[in-house]
Amino acid sequence: MFSINELDFTIPEFWNLSSSLVRNYKPVTMAEYFSSKCLPEKFALIRHDVDRMPGNSLATARIESELGIKATYYFRATKNVFVPKIIKEIADLGHEIGYHYEVLSEAAGDYSKAIKLFEHHLSEFRKICDITTISMHGRPLSKFDNRDLWKVHDFRKFGILGEAYLSAGHELNYLSDTGRSWGTKIA
Repeated sequence: MFSINELDFTIPEFWNLSSSLVRNYKPVTMAEYFSSKCLPEKFALIRHDVDRMPGNSLATARIESELGIKATYYFRATKNVFVPKIIKEIADLGHEIGYHYEVLSEAAGDYSKAIKLFEHHLSEFRKICDITTISMHGRPLSKFDNRDLWKVHDFRKFGILGEAYLSAGHELNYLSDTGRSWGTKIA
């Protein structure tokens, strides 16, 4: 297996991590996780939040595709991240594309404005590919938690199967590279 303390954030190390993962676990996308009645005994939910630099995400998507891994890529709707050509290419590699929303922060807490932004951004994504899962983007400098939008609205109304933070089982072990450092949450 691998030790997360030994890993760095280079493409060769990503290849090594992904190779080890696919030898030991069955990768599933978030949509597969939310819609499956019977998951493999040993599976890994692999998701990437594309906060910046979508070109780097394309590089990792290509590696995963070569290794037979299908992952979920959550793209923000911001100008530098919402790059239809890259989103389509990643989807064409067999990966799931999801919407990495931050509309409550964008709307300064106005729920009515936020849901309209959500619907607009979702329709823009759906011009490129099917979107069935979402994941909130956290904004540390915003006083609004984007997940709170779903206390007032129902994402299922938009054909969404699940929200990564709200709908994924809490019994899952979680490994994250947030902030370019490894963190874990073991259930």
